[in-house]
Amino acid sequence: MHKWLKRIAVITAATLTLISLSACSKKQDSQAGKKVTIEYFNQKKEMSGTLKQIIKDFEKKNPNIHVKELDVPDAGTVLKTRMLSGDVPDVINIYPQNIDFQEWAKAGYFLDMTHAPYIKNIKNHYADSFKINGKIYNAPLSANVYGFFYNATEFEKLGIKPPKTWADFVQAVKKIKASGKAPFAVAGTEPWTLNGYHQLSLATVTGGAKQANKLLRFSAPNGIKVNNPYIQKDFMRLNLLRENAQKGLARS
Repeated sequence: MHKWLKRIAVITAATLTLISLSACSKKQDSQAGKKVTIEYFNQKKEMSGTLKQIIKDFEKKNPNIHVKELDVPDAGTVLKTRMLSGDVPDVINIYPQNIDFQEWAKAGYFLDMTHAPYIKNIKNHYADSFKINGKIYNAPLSANVYGFFYNATEFEKLGIKPPKTWADFVQAVKKIKASGKAPFAVAGTEPWTLNGYHQLSLATVTGGAKQANKLLRFSAPNGIKVNNPYIQKDFMRLNLLRENAQKGLARS
């Protein structure tokens, strides 16, 4: 098929972390009824199996459309290179708080989905949370919720009550460590998982998920400095995890 003139539809990911779809608008193939191919650029490898099933169901209902899902190593770098060269995929998934997404939307690469009927089906008004200049350029696909679980049985054995303040939390960590056990089981062998701890930490120091999202999304480019009070508190919390995680976790 002819490449459509590009404006793309995007899928994004937010803090809770949200992932959403964005589409590029292009000129349709002039030959009516001809089977067309849509390229879906996937940046979340772990979603590949689910996406293949969704695509299979979609193609069954839409026999004149073939969806080509693309999974590549270092997808973020590949996508930037393609965007800069003008080789824009038809549909991509992307994190809507990313500066790249915001700049590409402002530049007109993405399809304006503000008045698309399917936007009304998205729960919790997630799409509205990532408007660019008052317009919606992404259809949120998924959201991840981060948090901690604790072993109530072990807490009871050690005489620890669930902490309600940061000071209580620090004391509980010290008591667990003194008992000879690792206070935290951290999923840190895959670097991307650490993003969840970082977002959760920022939510606790800024006052909530909305405030953390505001700091991450609306600070000027390169405007978040190491000496920012929120970032300093963020480092303190992440360092507590780093120093008290299970053995074998890389500490850097």
